[in-house]
Amino acid sequence: MGRRQRRGQQEQDDFDDSLERSYAKRSKINAEPSSDEKKNEIDNSNNDLDSKTQNITSPQKQQQNGTIPKDNIERLREKKRLKKQRQKEKKLAAKKEQEEVQVYREKQTKEREKQKLERKKRKDLEQKAPDTNTFVYTSMGVKYCDIVIGKGPVLQDRNRVICQYVLRAKHKKGKVIDSGDKFSFKMGKGEVIKGWEIGLKEMRQGGSRHIIVPPKAGYGNKDIGAGKGANLYFEVNLLKC
Repeated sequence: MGRRQRRGQQEQDDFDDSLERSYAKRSKINAEPSSDEKKNEIDNSNNDLDSKTQNITSPQKQQQNGTIPKDNIERLREKKRLKKQRQKEKKLAAKKEQEEVQVYREKQTKEREKQKLERKKRKDLEQKAPDTNTFVYTSMGVKYCDIVIGKGPVLQDRNRVICQYVLRAKHKKGKVIDSGDKFSFKMGKGEVIKGWEIGLKEMRQGGSRHIIVPPKAGYGNKDIGAGKGANLYFEVNLLKC
């Protein structure tokens, strides 16, 4: 009787243990999330990651998405405007500098052309003078020689004269003391030295003449660069009379 009772008690305990293990297994299965729940958890985590990533996107994307504050947008616009303005000012400054350089170059070119023309005129006046034997002697020791006989009207007293001249010291190869491109005076009015009024008589417009003026028909003993009492050698082109 005692063995039967113990056996029944053991069977009862085994049955209770089986029930407990079955219940624990069922609870474990219920505790594990389903595939749908796992998918939802993954989606939620991705959404959280996207929201965090959006917070660190560039200002341009934030501006497009409307996440930048209005003050920041205004500052960006102002910065862009100032940048464009600086670029425009830089271009204008460069253009102005280029124009100034161009004007300077044109001025230099004109100056060189002018100097070249003056040298050519002087060279024409400095052409080889004839021998002294061909000079014509006039009053007060003044001598002249026509290099080129002009085809224009003859110079008369009281005429307004415009001429080009080179003044040399003593002789035709002397140093240049003075020169003029468009020297103007009135003939016979004492506006020039006696040697000029004597040496230019009967000269034609367009002609070229060399004149030797002694001190008494020039500046006397006054030194104007050729020395006291020196002869003056003029090379004159009559432009208008």
